[in-house]
Amino acid sequence: MIIGIPKEIKPGEGRISLTPANVEDIINLGHQILVERNAGKVSGYSDIMYETIGAQIIESKKRIYSDAEIVVKVKEPVQEELGYFKPGPLLFSFLHLSAQEILTKTLMNGKATAIAFESVKINGEYPILMPMSEVAGRMSIIVGANLLAKNEGGSGQLLGGVTGIRHGYVVILGGGTAGKSAALAANGLGAHVIILEKNIERIRYLNDILPERISVINSNLRNLRECVKLADLLVGTILLPNSRAPKIISRDMVKTMSPGSVIVDIAIDQGGCIETSHPTTLLEPIYTDEEITHYCVSNMPGAFPKTSTEALSENIVPYLTQLISNEDLAEVLTKNESLKKGVNVYKGNITIPAIANSLGLSFMNIEDLL
Repeated sequence: MIIGIPKEIKPGEGRISLTPANVEDIINLGHQILVERNAGKVSGYSDIMYETIGAQIIESKKRIYSDAEIVVKVKEPVQEELGYFKPGPLLFSFLHLSAQEILTKTLMNGKATAIAFESVKINGEYPILMPMSEVAGRMSIIVGANLLAKNEGGSGQLLGGVTGIRHGYVVILGGGTAGKSAALAANGLGAHVIILEKNIERIRYLNDILPERISVINSNLRNLRECVKLADLLVGTILLPNSRAPKIISRDMVKTMSPGSVIVDIAIDQGGCIETSHPTTLLEPIYTDEEITHYCVSNMPGAFPKTSTEALSENIVPYLTQLISNEDLAEVLTKNESLKKGVNVYKGNITIPAIANSLGLSFMNIEDLL
């Protein structure tokens, strides 16, 4: 099969979906790979590295989409790419369609098919999403700690404090992969760390594995109010698979935070979990609202493209290998439950109820479509 890898054009995005090593693995299976010129440059992978192992370097993004049977991207297509889906190649990428109405309707109107990385699921886990959640979680503490500096407009609170002086408070909304990674990073800096989580089994698990200094408590309204008021750095990591993130922190709660405190909303690619959040880019990542600095970049791992690309590529390959094992997509999906769960749009039909409900659109069961 012919697989296309376009250069990402979302502002500030430097990742590429597959490293040269993983491209070589796919080529050795007998497939052809087209890579748009300079697609891997920002991640540290030159065109020569791809050519050397047998990939073809393509000058035109349009040709990538017209010649490929499957396009493997990192982030969802942006405005300039929407015209390629009529229906275009099978799209395999992060999509977050519940917060992407224009893209969703474009895929529907074009009768396109799209499989989302964040929806591929096995044994209750999201294997392609997970490493990016780890990056975003750790990065949220790095970014937040820097933005607290006075010269960055912050309160001047050092998260780790010093001897005899209070340490900063990091409050994390959600105890999933991103939340756990953020908590460990913040604990490593010496901050007071509180995770708010709704699932009691997850609370027990986190209490068992995390250092004792990290508090994991129930995410009820009272605790949210009290903890948000304490927070020097508030990190939102709420994930409802395939759905828009719920706005669990109101503007009134944000107003109780000390001026110069920081919010990092990792959930922004699903709409954000804080009322004052709105999407930003890596080129213009921050804004101030209610005297609080907000960092709401919808592709946070793109700031560390080398690490993120390596982690993402390794987790894409097993599923891409299954996807290209048979030219009959319906047969592949019928036999592979993980990939079938990843289908968001099939021949123009939304197949995930949560996405359809978020956008007020209709959906069809993937089983019926296959």
